[in-house]
Amino acid sequence: MSNLCVNLIRALPKRTIITGTKESNIKTSTLKYTPADVKEVFKKTYSELSGLRSMQHIKGPEREIIEAYRKELPHEIWGDSEKMKEWALNKFNELRNKNYKSFMLDEHIIERERNKVVKSWAELLDNNIDCNQNPFLKLKILRSVVEDLSEKNMQLAPIINRKILSDAVRETKKTGASFKKVYYKLIREFDSSLNVKTEEVCENGVRGKWFSLRVPDWAEADRSPGLFNKIKDFVSVLSQGSNWCIRTPRTVGREFSGCDFHIFIDKNGLPQLCIAGTNEHGGWFRYVRGNDQYVPIKNEYKSVLKSYLERHNLDDAIVGRNESDAKHILDICE
Repeated sequence: MSNLCVNLIRALPKRTIITGTKESNIKTSTLKYTPADVKEVFKKTYSELSGLRSMQHIKGPEREIIEAYRKELPHEIWGDSEKMKEWALNKFNELRNKNYKSFMLDEHIIERERNKVVKSWAELLDNNIDCNQNPFLKLKILRSVVEDLSEKNMQLAPIINRKILSDAVRETKKTGASFKKVYYKLIREFDSSLNVKTEEVCENGVRGKWFSLRVPDWAEADRSPGLFNKIKDFVSVLSQGSNWCIRTPRTVGREFSGCDFHIFIDKNGLPQLCIAGTNEHGGWFRYVRGNDQYVPIKNEYKSVLKSYLERHNLDDAIVGRNESDAKHILDICE
């Protein structure tokens, strides 16, 4: 008998007639199945039978994972739902236990911090009621957490906020949206104690929101370390998706105490502009970065930048921090 037939027979519901009232004379007999019974069972089980699933039967996070790892996933695995679950769990644990090296400055510190936070994320996902039984959703989320941890950068895993994590998992599960996009959108709905100002804008069809805040100086940080750490974390959150050094809270604390920041987040949740005011070498100056600090500011954001600088009297801003490459920002925006 073929495996197909065996699986179909096992899937048929058990129908029995019980006769007799005493233990000694109870009898059972199995009812015959109609063609309609078999057709219904076949319809329900076909897509789950070993090696027979097609992509049209797969939805949600499982489909996303298969698409993401298509090159290393043979059909004999994704075509079988049980094998696919086992594979996803193994891949989740592989990401959890990977050593996330960095060949940049302070590589040992970055590596240690990365590994610690990734393991914390994995543990939280293991215990999250909305995804602990769904290896595909868990893998989707952890994959988004580690995707930027390249050996060639100093990027850290996203800061963990337990309440926002739960809310983001639920929304991701419900809508199928990008976890990281949902998570950062929620975490940017900031704590009122941070004294963050926001301004929604639309310039030449470009929509987004400006966030402005000040990082306390060291004296203020000593008086209120909890608030100082919250602000550092929030600056880091606003910067995720750029290559600015302020992506890492440790950098904010070391180099930017006493600074003010104005960060523009576009409608897709990505940081596109940063205006940073700082006091270095005895003089105050303000400089600007686009999303990638090594390339010119994108043309579509120049009007957004120019109007904000003028509205808030920040038109002393320059591009570049060194005298040799400093250019007045309003000239760049023309």
